[in-house]
Amino acid sequence: MNMEVSDNLLIKMKILKESGFELKPEFIIMDFGCGAGQVVHELRNLGYKAFGCDIKIDTQSIHDENIIRLINFSPYKLPFEDNIFDLILSDQVFEHVQNYPEVISEINRVLKPDGCCLHIFPSRYRLIESHVYVPLSSIIKSYPWLLFWAKVGIRNEFQADLSAKETATRNHDYLRGHTNYLSKKQITKQFKGHFNDIVYCENLFLKHLKRGRYIYALSKIFPFIPSLYSTFKTRILLTKHSAERK
Repeated sequence: MNMEVSDNLLIKMKILKESGFELKPEFIIMDFGCGAGQVVHELRNLGYKAFGCDIKIDTQSIHDENIIRLINFSPYKLPFEDNIFDLILSDQVFEHVQNYPEVISEINRVLKPDGCCLHIFPSRYRLIESHVYVPLSSIIKSYPWLLFWAKVGIRNEFQADLSAKETATRNHDYLRGHTNYLSKKQITKQFKGHFNDIVYCENLFLKHLKRGRYIYALSKIFPFIPSLYSTFKTRILLTKHSAERK
């Protein structure tokens, strides 16, 4: 394997392999919510036919080559043909999705009947929200709560020069308008509409995560640990196609 593969992508490939879905050279892969296209580049360097899509395009060169494409919103549609992808990946994207039914329906449409998806979600109950860094703000989005932490001095990397009120206002608007943290039960319900094989595999994630191996070892003694990790840190969801399209 190419030694330049990032740990992030390598972990995903190992999870897929242990789940019985090893990548084949001829696979066509999509990174949903790909940002600047780092994963797309890595996969293409490994020889896979990889594409990405997002609501904004950060890298003009690969946009021009039609490798990374804009998502249409009216109506919502992924910019790909039906039944084209063997594998669809997403990493910390779904916490921004406001229209779960439409998005999952479109993922279902572009995935091959024997295809697979691997999605990584930050948990709703994560102690520190990963965008604004305010404790528990994935649950508590009220302005007074955000203002309290802004006065304490909590800022993200874009807010160093803002006042406490400006920071709280921006965080309040961002969290309410651009985040949507669902519970595990809610996530499962959304995906069950189109996928009949839904597996949470935080145990495999911990097994292959360098800093998670000790936690994985402890989980052999305390089997509830992956569930705790899923609840308070990160959820790893593997889905396979339903027998019937909807």
